[in-house]
Amino acid sequence: MTRYPALVIALAWSAALAAAVVLAPEQPVLGAAAIAAAIGFVLLALFLRPAMMAFAIAAALLAVGRAELPPVDPMMHLRAASLAGTTIVITGRVADDSRRTGGGAEVLVEPSRMQSATATIGGIGNLMVRWRGPAQASYGDSVLATGKLTLPRDLPAFDRRAYLAQHQVYLELQASSFEVTGSARGVAGLPGWLRARYTETLDAAMPAPHAAMLLGIVLGIHQGIPAQLQNALIATGLIHLLVLSGLKVAVFARIVQGALNPLLGRFATWPAVGLIGLYAMVGGATPAAVRASAMGGLAIAATHLGRPSHVWTSLAITAAAMLGWYPELAWDVGFQLSFAGTAAIILLTPSIAQKVAFLPHALRDPFAVTCAAQVGTLPMMATDFHVLSPVAPIANALTLPILPVLVAAGLLLGTLSFIPDVARAAGIPIAALLAYIEQVGYVLARFPAAAITIPRFPNWMGVAYYSALGPAIAGAHARGNGRRVAFITAGVVPAVITLIALGMWSHASPQVIVMNVGDGQAVLVRGPHGTILIDGGPSPARLNAELGGQLPPWQHGLDALVITAPGLGHIGGLAGFDRPATTVFLPKADLVGSAWRTAALEETARGASIAPLRAGQRLHVASFELQVLAPEPGAPGDQTGAADLALRIVAPDGRAFCDLSDLDLDAQTVAAARLRGPCDDILLPAGGRSRLSPDLERAAVSATTQLIASRGPGRLAAGYPPSVLRTDQEGTITLAM
Repeated sequence: MTRYPALVIALAWSAALAAAVVLAPEQPVLGAAAIAAAIGFVLLALFLRPAMMAFAIAAALLAVGRAELPPVDPMMHLRAASLAGTTIVITGRVADDSRRTGGGAEVLVEPSRMQSATATIGGIGNLMVRWRGPAQASYGDSVLATGKLTLPRDLPAFDRRAYLAQHQVYLELQASSFEVTGSARGVAGLPGWLRARYTETLDAAMPAPHAAMLLGIVLGIHQGIPAQLQNALIATGLIHLLVLSGLKVAVFARIVQGALNPLLGRFATWPAVGLIGLYAMVGGATPAAVRASAMGGLAIAATHLGRPSHVWTSLAITAAAMLGWYPELAWDVGFQLSFAGTAAIILLTPSIAQKVAFLPHALRDPFAVTCAAQVGTLPMMATDFHVLSPVAPIANALTLPILPVLVAAGLLLGTLSFIPDVARAAGIPIAALLAYIEQVGYVLARFPAAAITIPRFPNWMGVAYYSALGPAIAGAHARGNGRRVAFITAGVVPAVITLIALGMWSHASPQVIVMNVGDGQAVLVRGPHGTILIDGGPSPARLNAELGGQLPPWQHGLDALVITAPGLGHIGGLAGFDRPATTVFLPKADLVGSAWRTAALEETARGASIAPLRAGQRLHVASFELQVLAPEPGAPGDQTGAADLALRIVAPDGRAFCDLSDLDLDAQTVAAARLRGPCDDILLPAGGRSRLSPDLERAAVSATTQLIASRGPGRLAAGYPPSVLRTDQEGTITLAM
């Protein structure tokens, strides 16, 4: 512990700060108490031996104080939500570089003034401004925008709202006009100016998409890369080539030192460190860029001071400094991937390289590095990107050897901006190397199982994975009893975690799960006494993937299958459905079509009974009460939406979920009279493409009712509040019952 004091203190600080951000956010009282306690431990270090223990605890307590203080406004997000739908004019300062999105861009803005038609607005945090058109904004620019405030769009595979909330962004501004009124000046504007000049040079010297690829390789900026090429790079694990990594920083540092040392001698160190920092800023100051440049700067500084550099100390100090500067980085997937991948590369690359010693040296190291990084980041890749690439080690072995050449050549090309003809000539061989990388991506992406999609990766699986990986690595470097204990721990701890998680899974409290199946609906009603599936959505593959992620592995059957309507969005996913149900519930009407009959007959062949339902019936299934709201006797089954099955499902504690299928307005008005009480959650008919009938809205919707739309992309009918949850934005939606 005393051999590397900086390592110990940095680890204590980082671990405590990350734990406070994740487990106990926004607790200012806890932060104040932690700082007071830290003072006591600093005094205790005068008497305690080894003193490092007291200093480490003091660092951890100070980290908790940094995470919790200063206190944030707990009402900010509520004030922001109440203004959704308001049209405003804002002026403010750009706090990040703009990012292209479709036919426009988006940028984070710190407002200095916000004005609606009736009042000046304040206290709602920062804004994510989105606009259409070619306009670009850089860090530090002053902007003027007019538009409507909306709640942030969420994404099925990414909790975008939680990510934006870390930056105190609770609203987006859909700008009808956007104007940069002033550019950043001085040092703050230098990175943006350099980036713009370099981008112009590449666009003039090289054709698309090679210019965009080189911009990503040299500066780590994703801009203008065709969707097909980007998908191929993701599938083959080459997308990291477009991130400002440690290898690129090392190449840049070597070039800078080579240029400065003959001129400045021993005084070249600090200018070199400054230029490395500027390189990271020009690349957007992403977590990976900051981490790589900070570690590179520490290594150069240590060499200049005549002190040995220790990679783990450099990594820990960099993480501690970044978290201290911005604690919310603990949630940032780029930060997590950068440090987890670097740690795995340091730990695992040598042993993997020994196992593949038969490969040529030029291929062996890239292959080993990629395998190590994949092992270290597998849960994060599965959770955040939902894809794993078995061909990534091969793809990286074929491309990483030429990466330093491309970085150096790309930097050289930037210096030729004043001689366009020479720049175009120099770009020809660079374009050939870029084309090679692009073709590696395209070809390997076509291999079978080049990319394995992982629809869901629960957090407990990540905990179990690392609880096995950590002891296994320790055991590989241990001897005797330590080795035995480590390997036993690597087997027992994840097994215990898995058993606990599966036990909690099988005894989950009642819930309704509106599954993300595309343009249709599939609802899973779960409780400790059984499971009901309502409809199957349009796609068998998506339905099976969702059910596989929601049901325990040992549960194959259902207590009931409910078919509410004959349309493709309701029964398309039931084609070839192989889960047996005890009972199949259908609307008691003469429905058109044959697909619903086929699904019902397949269930009867497996032993299910058929139960037609009509309005007014009440029945109990799997501890839930099903109140039938539609269809009415004699409802015409040949008219779309007239004879669909609508249900009010009541949990044991009285909470109600209403599924209105695709009822038309007339059928909704009749169903309103059947309601025995309001609905706590309502699945909107037809995915929210039409309004609820006035009678049904009065009877079913209360001030606390949550509206849900199960659908694909598109607009909701006019009049719905911005709080509607949509499966195309939220992904699968779980509602407690």
